[in-house]
Amino acid sequence: MRDTIFQTIQTLVGKYHTRDPFELLGRLHVVVKESDGYKSLKGYCLMSCRTIYVVLNASLSEEEKRMVAAHELGHIMLHRSALQMAPMKDIALYDMTNSTEYEANLFAADLLIEDSEVERLSQDTELDFFGMCSCLNVHPQLMCFKLFSLIKRGFSYQMPMGLNSKFFKA
Repeated sequence: MRDTIFQTIQTLVGKYHTRDPFELLGRLHVVVKESDGYKSLKGYCLMSCRTIYVVLNASLSEEEKRMVAAHELGHIMLHRSALQMAPMKDIALYDMTNSTEYEANLFAADLLIEDSEVERLSQDTELDFFGMCSCLNVHPQLMCFKLFSLIKRGFSYQMPMGLNSKFFKA
């Protein structure tokens, strides 16, 4: 599935020439809304009358909204048939216990962080893992998913910390 996720992203980025999840959602005619009616829900996506909706928690930071939007885009691209049955609600991102959440996490990491940027920054001997995260303006747990993806695709990186299934929990 990892190769399928990466290939799906390559096709999407090649077609629309952007990695911005909001631009991609717009190009795919997905309706994106924000709601302040949720305390613990980060976001969700659903399909109703053949229209796909992504709803983000309005109280999230812009960086968190971007990550949640990328995660929900992952659900749309990888789990579209499940959207027809019920909304996909995300209380905790980076959940490793559910395969659809795991796949959406890998999708978000591979979409938001380019392989070439990781390669370029990893050459800088002055940067540690957290410095790299800072340079890329990404959360360390998202970077861990990116490194995990790179390792599984044959690149030689080391995981500085494990994948955390409780990360981003409200």
